[in-house]
Amino acid sequence: MIRRLLINGLLALLAIIILPPILGPFIHNDDSPRSAIREDILKDGHPYQSFFAIITKKDFIDPELGQLYDVYWFDHDSPTGMTPTLCYAPKTTSEKHEVSCGTGP
Repeated sequence: MIRRLLINGLLALLAIIILPPILGPFIHNDDSPRSAIREDILKDGHPYQSFFAIITKKDFIDPELGQLYDVYWFDHDSPTGMTPTLCYAPKTTSEKHEVSCGTGP
C-alpha cells in the first residue's frame, strides 16, 4: 500500500516537472488576453511560471490598449524574485492578442 502510494506520488511529481515546458506552447496561445499574457511569459523563458502566474483584471480600460491586467509571477532572473507586472493585451486585426507589459509607476 505504501509502496503504491510512493510510486503514484513520484509519477505525479515527475509529470509536474516534465509536462509544463512540453504542453505550454500548445495550451498558451493568443486567443484570449490571459492566454496571450501566459504565452508572453513562456516565450520569455519561464515555462513553469507561465502556468502559475496570477492574472487579475484591473478596473482601468485604456481607450487605445484596452483592459489592464495585474500579473504576479516569480521571476528567478529578477533580483527581487516576485515580479508584479502591468499588462495590456488588445486584440489585433487577426483575432489574436498582442501583449504589452511594464512595471508601472
